[in-house]
Amino acid sequence: MWSAVSDNVLGTLLHVRAGAPEAGAQRVYQVVCAEIARLDAVFSTYRADSELSRWARGEVPGPGAELTFVLARAQDWHERSGGAFHPATWPVTRWWLDARERGRIDGDPPAAGPLPFRVDDGRVTRTGDCTGVDLNALAKGYIVDRALEAGWATGLATALVVNLGGDLRHRGEGEQIAAIENPATPWDNAPPLCRLALADRALATSGSARRGFRIGARWYSHVLDPRTGTPQDSCASISVVAGDCMTADVIATVLGVGGPGMPVPPGVEWLSVGQDGSTRSSAGWGDLVR
Repeated sequence: MWSAVSDNVLGTLLHVRAGAPEAGAQRVYQVVCAEIARLDAVFSTYRADSELSRWARGEVPGPGAELTFVLARAQDWHERSGGAFHPATWPVTRWWLDARERGRIDGDPPAAGPLPFRVDDGRVTRTGDCTGVDLNALAKGYIVDRALEAGWATGLATALVVNLGGDLRHRGEGEQIAAIENPATPWDNAPPLCRLALADRALATSGSARRGFRIGARWYSHVLDPRTGTPQDSCASISVVAGDCMTADVIATVLGVGGPGMPVPPGVEWLSVGQDGSTRSSAGWGDLVR
C-alpha cells in the first residue's frame, strides 16, 4: 500500500496508508490532512482561537454540532465510568505541576469535582468554570475517525489506515498489523510486547511510562484519578481495540484510571500491563494477536 508520514501533526506523527494508485492515494492523503487541520481548529486546547478555547472562555454561547457531540460523549462517559473519566482535570494537573515546581507535596491534591457543563437534547449549558475543559481523550480519536471517513469518502482507496500518534483505525480490504509497545522498555526501537491484526477496527493506548512528575526523589504517574486527584501507579499501559477510535481512546483512559474491572461495551478488547510487567486482557484479545 502507498504510505506517507508527516511530523508535527497535532504535535505528533501522522502515518497514512492507502490501497490506491499513487495519484489517488496522494489525493486521499490530502483530504485526510485537510480534515485533521479543520478539526484542530475546533478541538485544540493549544490554540486560543479554536472553537473549544473560545467556548471555554464564554465567547461562543452555542458550540457547533461537532463540539456539542463530543461534549455530550464526554458527559456520557463521565457518568458511565463513575467519574473515572473527567474532561476538566486541569485544576488537578496544575496542583501536581505546582508541587513539582516546589519540589515537595503539601497536603492532599484536589479532586476534579462536578462537570462544569451539561448537555441536554443537543444543547450545552455552562454550569461552572469551563476554562479547564480538555477533550483530548475523546477528540483525538474523533479526529482520527473523521479523517479516515473523509479519506474513504473520496472512493479512491480500497483500504485505508490513519495512524495519529498511535491512535489508529483501519477500513477496507485486508488488515493492519499494529505493534503494542512494551512499557517496561526505555527504547523506542525495542521489540513490541505483541502484534495485532486489525480489520475494520481501531486501536488506542494509554499509559504512564516515561511521563509524569518527579517530586523530590519520587516519580509520580501523569495518569491522575479525577475522583481523588491522586496518581494511578499500578498500570503501566492499557491498549484498547474497538470499532471506532474515539471509543478506543476514551476506554483506554477509563481503564487506565479505574483499572481492568471497569465495565466496557460488548466487542471491545483490551490488554493491561502492570508496573511489574504482568498482563491482564479481555477474553477476545488473544484472537487479535499474530
